[in-house]
Amino acid sequence: MAKGLFVSFPRYRPSVLFAGPQQLSPCIRWQSTASSQWPIRPNTPSDDLAVASPHSKPHDVPVSPLARLPTSSILRSLFLGIFFTSPLLFKPGLAVFQTIANSQSQWLHPDKNPLLRAAIRPIIYEQFCAGRDGAEIHKTSQTIKSLGFSGVVLCYGKEVVLDPKTMSHGHEGKNTAMNAEIDQWRNGNLETLAMMGKGDWLGIKFTGAGVNLTNILAEGGKAPPKFTEAMDVICDRAASQGCRIWIDAEQQITQHAIDQWTFDLMRRYNKGEQALVYSTVQAYLKSSREKVQHQLQLASDEGWRSGIKLVRGAYISYDLREKIHDTKAETDKSYNSIVEDLLRGTSFPVFSTNPELKHDLLLAGHNTETVRGAARLATALAASSQLRVVPDFAQLQGMADDIGCELLQIGEDAAKTGTTATVPFVPKVYKCLTWGTIQECMQYLTRRLVENRGAADRMKEGAALLRKELWRRMFRLN
Repeated sequence: MAKGLFVSFPRYRPSVLFAGPQQLSPCIRWQSTASSQWPIRPNTPSDDLAVASPHSKPHDVPVSPLARLPTSSILRSLFLGIFFTSPLLFKPGLAVFQTIANSQSQWLHPDKNPLLRAAIRPIIYEQFCAGRDGAEIHKTSQTIKSLGFSGVVLCYGKEVVLDPKTMSHGHEGKNTAMNAEIDQWRNGNLETLAMMGKGDWLGIKFTGAGVNLTNILAEGGKAPPKFTEAMDVICDRAASQGCRIWIDAEQQITQHAIDQWTFDLMRRYNKGEQALVYSTVQAYLKSSREKVQHQLQLASDEGWRSGIKLVRGAYISYDLREKIHDTKAETDKSYNSIVEDLLRGTSFPVFSTNPELKHDLLLAGHNTETVRGAARLATALAASSQLRVVPDFAQLQGMADDIGCELLQIGEDAAKTGTTATVPFVPKVYKCLTWGTIQECMQYLTRRLVENRGAADRMKEGAALLRKELWRRMFRLN
């Protein structure tokens, strides 16, 4: 799941505050804390905005959305926040973490050294990952759902990351090895599905099927029959369980083939009232808007239902820099404008030629302003029966708990205040996590830590809210 570029630029905050669901108008605007700004466009110039006082408080709102979290989770998040936001601690700490994650030494292997296992296990399994077997994963999933989340996104964490400057493309003569790799990957995903419940998501990386298949992806080749058979088994199993699948975006050197193979799956499986297979669009790419339009147009022309997971992007260290927006502000504008136009059903040409086109959308990310703004806009549009697509939301387990809990509170408040005359927007929020041995999970987290090097400001903001909630509990404040 992608969080954006690793540089610091002016952040965005909502400049329109809404007092409650009955006062919402289908308009919201992001305004830069710096001098530049960009608007979220209203439907008409005469939209009547109901703006709350900055000092007003919504009714029936608890002390804090974070009140639903256990104290142990808050304490772990605060401790880890110190590590992530300290330049003096993060770099050497990450180096040690990477060494342990990839060590085969008896002394440094976290699954073999009992002292390391005792020290690392609580952080890995209780904060970020699901566990190592069905019993642990079931317990983690039930805990997440008991907090109000709609479900989990469970990932079989294997993937191949290529160096585009040095990689070898040849795969001739390796069919047997490739088949074995695909079998292992298929079985891993089926095992993952066996530990999931109805309504959960399966996160899939095509490169997890091995180096041989990754080389085919990089060359832009067609999906091998063995891979197609494996995906058919996985999709059929997911559909029978009432689960959905997202196909992760990966490096640009493999992405074109990933998109084509994903479209082939959508043609076969996205025929119902809800998409089974979702592609991933990375908003940090300059081509992201065109990619959304292309997928929607294909779905319209060929008669299947589009499913899109929108992220900011995660492979800046491995991709061609010229294909990525020059600044984080441009990436934010790209992401937010795509969200708005999909929620409204405007700007994309396909909506003009096919006004009744149905599609599904998942917004994955940890940017507070974006997530909050999208939820408010969806609430406003739903109140006026103008919401074109009902978005779902997802964040990584152990990250952005404040905004995730805020979304849950929005949904609970909407459910309380909804009437038969209006259909309230009740956001569904999912937590994404992987599973495996401690070392396998550490390898996964190493990749996520590298992707999120630019999240220090975001974590500082979240830490302030966590400290406030901890203070409230310590002194029994209401």
